Amino acid sequence: MSSETGSVVPAIGPVPRQERLQALDIARGVAVLGILLMNIWAFAGPEAFFDYPLAIADRPGNPVATWAVVHTLFEGTQRALLSLLFGVGAMLSLARLEKRGAPGSARGTYYRRTFALIALGLINAYVFLWPADILFVYGLAGLCLYPLRKLRTPVLLAIVLIAVTVPAAIRVAKIVDLRALESASTAAVASQAAGVELSKLERSSIADWDKELKKARPDPADDEVADGIRSMQSGSLAEIIVRQAKVSLVLQTIVAVKWWFLDALGMMIIGMVLYRSGILTRPAPRRRYLAMIGAGFAIGLPLAVWQTNTVLAAGFHPLAVEITNLGIDVRRFALAMGYLGLILWFCQAANGQAIKRSLAAVGRMALTNYLAQSILCGLIFYGFGFGLYGRVTGYQLYGVVLLVWGLELLWSTWWLKHFRIGPFEWVWRSVTYQRAQAWQRAPSAETGIPASRSSAASRSPP
Repeated sequence: MSSETGSVVPAIGPVPRQERLQALDIARGVAVLGILLMNIWAFAGPEAFFDYPLAIADRPGNPVATWAVVHTLFEGTQRALLSLLFGVGAMLSLARLEKRGAPGSARGTYYRRTFALIALGLINAYVFLWPADILFVYGLAGLCLYPLRKLRTPVLLAIVLIAVTVPAAIRVAKIVDLRALESASTAAVASQAAGVELSKLERSSIADWDKELKKARPDPADDEVADGIRSMQSGSLAEIIVRQAKVSLVLQTIVAVKWWFLDALGMMIIGMVLYRSGILTRPAPRRRYLAMIGAGFAIGLPLAVWQTNTVLAAGFHPLAVEITNLGIDVRRFALAMGYLGLILWFCQAANGQAIKRSLAAVGRMALTNYLAQSILCGLIFYGFGFGLYGRVTGYQLYGVVLLVWGLELLWSTWWLKHFRIGPFEWVWRSVTYQRAQAWQRAPSAETGIPASRSSAASRSPP
């Protein structure tokens, strides 16, 4: 196709493998494995188990201590890291597409890529039965990145500030309401104890505060929670599908709009800024990465320890939960940057080449490995598989995490020795570029090293 000036525009296609950045692949591999550290709780049991581990304190696996450790070190951090890397990857992909083709072609390719991700998120939620899927929200947030890509960095950071401020304002309003409700309920209970006949408003205050306490401290023996556990353990496939679909619908509408969308968008925009800084695309002195590690953990870890200790000491009182959550975005971002610095520092180390190659392979197949976690954990925990839902808690969960990690590290390394991209990456890229992507390798006549069967196959996706 010719441009208006008559020059030939190269065909838009996937990015050549030699242009890939190993550090980005390794970081993405760590993040996609790390996200299971938190997701495993939702795969393995009801939300009540993680939201209020004190209720299952007597179960095997020391769930309270395990919760405290993973909540302090990892809550939201790997999702934040993955969101940052998504922003970096989106900008890297767009820069290459615009360099190699007409702007209109790059725009169309980018939006096909993003809508395809939304579709894969819906498949993950409603076919692979993972309600807490992030691909759907990533796709929605990703739609906003294209028009934002040319904005100046201060403007982008202002948008990030808005994305952080809106949820914080919602939490502040919630705290004000909870304080007023608790005060009204306490006064009504005191009046009731004194023998005063309560008004309808006072009775309503007591009932509403009781609901808030039960929401913050869910009881696993509650009929609704117990029925959910039974359904997931031994219900029919149809019953499990219906139950998970209902949860997915709530999460992808109410929760996504209220919390997840701005969370993802803000972190992706920070990823755009990091891309401009070259932190993942250009080598830097190791002292810069050590500074990232030091600053990230110096800011994030004390906040995380304070949040965990405060919530535990208050017995998961709803006000304690909401107040400590005011600092959650600062904590998550700081720790994510600390982990990113640690990953980049490791990437520059001379040793550990084997694990670097394995992590990079996981990162190159991040989409496939993320979806594979839904499939594997569904088979392990849901009733149509081994039915361990609600039966494994605390540190026992991390035996499953290690199993899944081991499988994905081995699988990714093996797969990429024989194929150029992962199976779901192949689907994603084929939709994006509107043609089936070559993915098989053949031995190179010169080197004997696996190579692609055609010039088109020699390219690796962005």
